[in-house]
Amino acid sequence: MSVTSKVMEGIGMEREYNRFRDRIKDSLESEAVLGYGSLAPVMILFLFIAVLPILWALTGSLFSINSFNPVWKWNGFNNFQHILFNDSFYWVAVSKSVIFGFGSVSLQIIVGITIALLLQKQFKRNAVARAIVLLPYLIPVIVVGLVFVWMFNPEYGALNLIPLQLGLISEPINYLGNTDIAMYALIVAASWKWSIFVVMMTLARREAIPDGYYDAARANGANAWQRFRDITLPNLKGMIILVVLLRGIWMFNKFDIIWIMTRGGPSQSSTTLPVYAYRVAFSQWQLGESLAIASTLFFTLVIGAVVYFYRFNPTEEVRVE
Repeated sequence: MSVTSKVMEGIGMEREYNRFRDRIKDSLESEAVLGYGSLAPVMILFLFIAVLPILWALTGSLFSINSFNPVWKWNGFNNFQHILFNDSFYWVAVSKSVIFGFGSVSLQIIVGITIALLLQKQFKRNAVARAIVLLPYLIPVIVVGLVFVWMFNPEYGALNLIPLQLGLISEPINYLGNTDIAMYALIVAASWKWSIFVVMMTLARREAIPDGYYDAARANGANAWQRFRDITLPNLKGMIILVVLLRGIWMFNKFDIIWIMTRGGPSQSSTTLPVYAYRVAFSQWQLGESLAIASTLFFTLVIGAVVYFYRFNPTEEVRVE
């Protein structure tokens, strides 16, 4: 090969290399690549901490798994058949979950909206009051649970000593040891902890409502209740629906505060579905059946989320009417 041919071949390779480099550079600088590259770490993390455990649980629910035996035996849908049609306590646990979820979410919404509307008013030390109100949301769940266990104690708890000294009750009440009221004690403790989420959501939504609406209502003689009914409440509707969905999902899945305070007792009166799934796995050692229980809870919550997004349009609900 002549010198001229080698030179021309070298120039051609250099041109190909430059074109290839420019294509790579243009690709890396494109918005799509930058966007996917930015999302990749988050999606990989989400895959490992959420998607893979869910797939593992759904797969395990189809096997007979003993907690002490590493061998998985194919069981098909027998685990689901057993818990749905042969395990009577499964439906009891479902009812306990409904009571705990509905009761705590309802109380959180009532208390949260009330506190938010009070904090929305302009008064001296408003910022300090808002900071104090937000403190329960910052306290770890285990601390909240232990504090309420102490407060509910029939011998030295504040919720017994103070009413006794005031003459409101004649004898101590065993809040967490009474099968009739243990669940309601849990609802109060959970609502104290998580009502602040509703407060923050309501404050954010209330700030988006123009003050002109209220000025016009006052000019037309509307009182405080009428302003709340005709202006505030309609504009809070979308937020309330979203809170019901989110808090409902979280409270139906709630395990920690129930286990800390009552461990599902007394006499399983506060054994919700997550607590029951835990007991089946680590007391009866039936991990496959426990995963089936958890799967039914997962499917129920997924159906609720699908209904929400199908029935309500979140993009329209954030508008101020």
